[in-house]
Amino acid sequence: MKTLILLSLIILTCNVSFANDNKVCQKCHPLIYKEYYNSIHRKSSLANDKTYKALFEKEHKNKEKNNCKSCHSPSAKTPREEKEAPISCIYCHTIKDVQEGDKANKNILSGEKKDFYTAQADKKNESKVKYETTSSFFGLVKHSKNSPYHQIEYNNENYYNGNVCMGCHSHVNNSNDFDIIMLDAYIDKKDKHTCISCHMPQIMGSKTTLRDSKTHAYHGIAGVHIFSETLGKYIDLTVEKNSNGFDVKIINQANHALFGQAYREGVLDIQIRRGDKTISLKPYIFTRIFGKNGTQSMPFEAKKVLKDTLIYAKKNVKYNTKLQKEDKVIITLGFRLISNKAAKELHLQNDKELSKIRVLKTQSFQF
Repeated sequence: MKTLILLSLIILTCNVSFANDNKVCQKCHPLIYKEYYNSIHRKSSLANDKTYKALFEKEHKNKEKNNCKSCHSPSAKTPREEKEAPISCIYCHTIKDVQEGDKANKNILSGEKKDFYTAQADKKNESKVKYETTSSFFGLVKHSKNSPYHQIEYNNENYYNGNVCMGCHSHVNNSNDFDIIMLDAYIDKKDKHTCISCHMPQIMGSKTTLRDSKTHAYHGIAGVHIFSETLGKYIDLTVEKNSNGFDVKIINQANHALFGQAYREGVLDIQIRRGDKTISLKPYIFTRIFGKNGTQSMPFEAKKVLKDTLIYAKKNVKYNTKLQKEDKVIITLGFRLISNKAAKELHLQNDKELSKIRVLKTQSFQF
C-alpha cells in the first residue's frame, strides 16, 4: 500500500512539474491557451512538425546536435514537453530583447519566471504592474486588478513594434552563409503593419477570467497553418485588360516577401467564366529554388538561388488569353506548405495536408 501511495505521489509530482508552465497559464487564460494549443508554436518541434523533422533528419546525422531547437523547442527539457509545450507561454512573454546576429538572431530572456512582458496601448508606460484588490460597499464587494500569479510589464517596445518575433523569424544562414528563411521583416515605427498586428490580430473574447475584456490578441498565430484567409486583406489584386490578353497585378502590404520559406510555394489560379464555359489557365507558381554548383539542392546545402518568382512589394503576372465582353475572371491566390516535388524528396507525398492548396484570397472581376 505504501509503495502504491509513493508511486502515485511521484506521478503526481511529475505531472505538476510538467503542468507548472502552460497549464498554470490556462487557468486564467483559457481562451488564449486553447488557441495556443492549436497553433504552430505548440506544433513546432520534431515531435509535431513532419516537414521540419524530415528536413532535420536529412541534414543531421548526429541527432544530438540540434541547433534548431533554440527556436523550434526552446522550452522543452523532456520528450513530453517537446510534444506538449515546445515553445511555452513563459518563454515568449519573457523575451526582453533580440540580439542581432550574422547567421541568426537570438532571443535574450529576462530570466524572471513571474515577470511577464505584454502589450496594451493604454498602459504602455507602466512597468512591474502587480496584483491589487479593492473593496466597496463596506468591504462586501471586492474587485481585483491585474494578475495574482505574475507581474506585468507593458513598457517593452519590442512587443508593440513586432521585433519580439525577430529572434526566430528573421533569418537563418546555413553552413555556406546562405539565408534559408528570408523573413527579414522590416521592423520600424514607419511600418503600417507588424508581425503582431497581422499574425496576432485582436479578436472577440476576454483575454482573462479575472476581468472581462471585449478582445484579445489571437494566439493561434494567423498564417499559413491556420486562419490563412484573414491575411488576404493585406494583399490587393487587380486585373488590367490589354491587346494581347491581361495582367494580374498583386500588391503585397506585408513587410516581408510572400512564400519565402524553404520548399513553400504560392499558387495563382485563374478561371475565366465565358457564358456556360469555364476556361482554366495554367497556374502561376511563386517559389524560391535553392541551388549548389548549378543544380537544385536541399536548403542546408544551398549556396545560391536558382530561381526566384516570389511576391515582394509588387508582382505583375502576364496572360496571353484575350478577354471578351462579359467575361468573368476569378482569381485565387493560395499556397502549399511544401511543393509536390519537395513532398516526394522528403518522403511526405502521402500526407495530402502538407501539399494541398490553401486559399489566401479569392476575387472576381467582370468585363
